[in-house]
Amino acid sequence: MPAGEHELTESEGSEFVVTNRARGKMIDHAAVEVYVRDFPPVISDEPPSRGGKNRGPSPLEYILIALCA
Repeated sequence: MPAGEHELTESEGSEFVVTNRARGKMIDHAAVEVYVRDFPPVISDEPPSRGGKNRGPSPLEYILIALCA
């Protein structure tokens, strides 16, 4: 299955298991391009004060975004 797709499979006892996938590509030491399903890639980067170029939210900020969703 290609990265970024999700899969629904039936397991024992008629329960279903959902598998989500994502793929990341390092841009440099502080940034990564992340691919999920068929969406355009998102960039995670650190601010200049932590060695990044501020091209997107930091990994911690993405965790906070997920908690708000």
